[in-house]
Amino acid sequence: MTTNQIYTIVNSIAAQSLGSTAIAAVDTQGLVALGTTVLSSSTNTEAFLNTLAQRIGKTIIDFRRYRNRLADMVMDDFEYGAILQKIKVHMPDAESDESYGLTDGTAVDHYVVAKPVVTQKLFVTRTPYQFKVTIQREHLKEAFESAEQMGGFIAAVFGEVQNAVELALENLGKTCLNNFIAETSNVINLVTEYNSQTGSTLTAATAPFDKDFMSYAIARINETFDCMQSMSEMYNDGSVARFTPKEDMRVKILSRFNRMAQTVVQYAAFHEELISVDNAFEVMPFWQDPITPGQIIVKRASDGTSTTVSNIIAVVHDRDALGMYRKDEVISTTPLNAAGLYYNQYWHERQLWFNDLSENFVYFTLN
Repeated sequence: MTTNQIYTIVNSIAAQSLGSTAIAAVDTQGLVALGTTVLSSSTNTEAFLNTLAQRIGKTIIDFRRYRNRLADMVMDDFEYGAILQKIKVHMPDAESDESYGLTDGTAVDHYVVAKPVVTQKLFVTRTPYQFKVTIQREHLKEAFESAEQMGGFIAAVFGEVQNAVELALENLGKTCLNNFIAETSNVINLVTEYNSQTGSTLTAATAPFDKDFMSYAIARINETFDCMQSMSEMYNDGSVARFTPKEDMRVKILSRFNRMAQTVVQYAAFHEELISVDNAFEVMPFWQDPITPGQIIVKRASDGTSTTVSNIIAVVHDRDALGMYRKDEVISTTPLNAAGLYYNQYWHERQLWFNDLSENFVYFTLN
């Protein structure tokens, strides 16, 4: 173990913290351990005889379980069958009341057929992928001091696979969401709207720092949340009239915009009714990548057209507009390899991701 005398660092940072000396660079090379050491029988010895090997006094299994931010996109699991069928019965049109204006010598035909109008959608795309890990218990024993310690290590290995599954589901969920953005024309360009109504000349870069604009943007998002609860064709592809009850509403806000709203306007920017809906309000650090958090670039599922959308700050949609309707996970383990004394464990994943453009969906940009 490397031993460094750090009294000079202690004295230096104490003087800086007390204001006795001006701020200066602190050399942390001898202070901070970066975990890059490789054990050696010549250097990792005790400091008295310089002969006996130092022991590992504590082993920390570094593992944290990851939570999928888009877990609410899981609609329903089904084990048998392969195709998801979605049936919609359309509302009938009103007719004139035939009890008015009756004429002598004529009859009103009350057996005129009026079949209900029904449409169906079939979702058939499935997306398989897998993970695998090799475990060799016999030789791993040499690295641990007990069966419990080795068991903790193997549990962490399997836990990291589950984290990889959760991360894959989150990223696929983002891709599913981003594809809907690329497919739909239901967009509210907040800066364009605001400039048109007020005569301002704000841009995507300056708008978040303008208090009046941020108040307007928040009001428009909250207004959409309210309006989507009424029956209309305004918030979907226009093929059918839809409404979204409050409990089925889903709102996703870009973290950068949400924090600006809290700072520029007020702490509770979005009204309590919206954020209190179970699983409805999710803050997204980014839509596709953290470098350009408000931008997406996808090839649309409908026609393969490469589509770029920038400055996206929020999405409001019906829970049935997009998501995952099938989540299959098959975990299987091979027999022990007699020669190599190892076995492989596989995680087979399969989902059915979908976009239903006839459901309510609106996204907001700073364009």
